[in-house]
Amino acid sequence: MKAAGTDQTQQEPANGSPAAAALMLEAARLYYEQDQTQGEIALRLGTSRSTVSRLLRDARRLGVVRITLDYQWARDKTLEAGLVSRFGLREARVLQNPSYTHEELLDGLGRLAADLVAGEVREGMILGVSYGHSIAATVAHLQPRERVRMTVVQIIGALGSADPRIEGSDLTRELALAFGGEYRYLFAPLMVESERARDVILQEPLVRETIDLGRAADLVLIGIGSPSSVSFWSGYLSHYDLSKLRLKGAVGHMCAEFFDHDGKVLDIPINKRSVSIGLESLRAAKRVVAVAGGPEKADAIAAALRGGYIDVLVTDEFAARSALG
Repeated sequence: MKAAGTDQTQQEPANGSPAAAALMLEAARLYYEQDQTQGEIALRLGTSRSTVSRLLRDARRLGVVRITLDYQWARDKTLEAGLVSRFGLREARVLQNPSYTHEELLDGLGRLAADLVAGEVREGMILGVSYGHSIAATVAHLQPRERVRMTVVQIIGALGSADPRIEGSDLTRELALAFGGEYRYLFAPLMVESERARDVILQEPLVRETIDLGRAADLVLIGIGSPSSVSFWSGYLSHYDLSKLRLKGAVGHMCAEFFDHDGKVLDIPINKRSVSIGLESLRAAKRVVAVAGGPEKADAIAAALRGGYIDVLVTDEFAARSALG
């Protein structure tokens, strides 16, 4: 939703005072054009926050501010209700996407997820963040109106990707800075050579403290991966490795751990070499928001839903229909 602009030719507020009309117009301008909070506007105008709220309501009622809806990113409420009912989700947001390109799909998912995350953020909360294109799109579209005292924590080791924009560390920092909060890095690689090496890394004080903080997160923002692509695992797994994973029943991955068609974590060596808060910890998290879509992710999304790892899903029409069968 966005403001279509202010119009000084509209009617005056209820008391008919030109001064009151000017005050209403200034409040609307500061709120919609300069993105100031109602508290900031109240201080600037020398009035109360409740008065600012009333002025903004009057501005919309009298047509000083006209609101238009952008239907490019419309949602399918029927599919959303179906996902909530079938999988016991707290909420679902399904993007209608009959003909989007992959880039447009990511942009749309990011917009829906950013709006949702902004509404979930609270003072003093811990927010865990993974990595990937859908999470990057979400962070890119965040437009918080107020600073929030919070801690954002990286919940999965570093990819070592050639594209830093999708790295967990960069996304953790950018999300924290967007809200003016603090952030914690997970100083470890995504995957190590052996289970023993992983156990040693997890005993490092900085790593252990970050993992514990991530497991205590009030909100986890995470993507859902498919084993069909090697791009995220470059330097860790080859195409041959991924093909073997698919033969063993791997359908998708979260927290760098692969799961099968029913969402069950596979008992395979690769899952014991990854550094993250762990897939099973998502079940104990207070709220897990997953952002993923597209035909190539449909099976992984459905399996993650069956596994019960997700509380809130942001996805697209194709993946939602596939999950619902």
